[in-house]
Amino acid sequence: MVLGGIPVGTVLSVSRVVNGFLRLIAANDQISVVGHRGWPSRYPDNTLSGFIAAATVADMIELDVRRSGDGKLVLSHDQVLGGHLVSETPWSTLCLLDLGDFHHPALLDEALAALPATPVQMEIKNLPIDTGFEPDHRLALEAAERTRPGDIVTSFNPETVATVRRVFPDVPTGLVITAGVALDEAVKHCLDVGHSALVPHHSMITEPPDVGIDIYTWTVNDPVRVRELAELGVTGIITDDPGSISETLRSEE
Repeated sequence: MVLGGIPVGTVLSVSRVVNGFLRLIAANDQISVVGHRGWPSRYPDNTLSGFIAAATVADMIELDVRRSGDGKLVLSHDQVLGGHLVSETPWSTLCLLDLGDFHHPALLDEALAALPATPVQMEIKNLPIDTGFEPDHRLALEAAERTRPGDIVTSFNPETVATVRRVFPDVPTGLVITAGVALDEAVKHCLDVGHSALVPHHSMITEPPDVGIDIYTWTVNDPVRVRELAELGVTGIITDDPGSISETLRSEE
């Protein structure tokens, strides 16, 4: 297992202070910049234009997957898209919505086709409180079938990504968590299940994360905080402005 470019066994054999220093030497260009829903500081969320633009400056794209009323894998962060409940609305209606400046919703398949050389984090929106919740996690499994090398399936629902691990053991998976969740318990859960990544809110990372898995922090738009996280040795920065954050990290090299 390798963490931040350094074998975990080596990392654990030195002090936290030295480890943090080694991570900084490992170079900021090893930190992945992840476009949060594309490039939302410039384009509407989860749109093809935002994805394509973000791919020119980011190392990875994060997007949100839901199911439409007629079974399509639609990209939408919220349950309601353009005034329509995604889980109850057919794609033929959703695809015509103007999300701003004539940008329209997209399907997961369309996004993957538009990003042939850019890895994707597929966040599966499938919580029990959601309308259209799928207790069998079919949405996640259908998304996992579409993964390519470098892609990863993530979710706030631990059962959703655990199901992907069981059915598709070769597909990388990650658990998304928010502030208030115990970080050490989340790490242990990920290691036990076999997830390759943990995706915590950035406020949860206050020291070098010597955990044996990748750490992608969300959502970070402040250059000062980006530099702090880079020095702490996170794997990736999920941001609304991948262009600016990429420039921030390059300026530190």
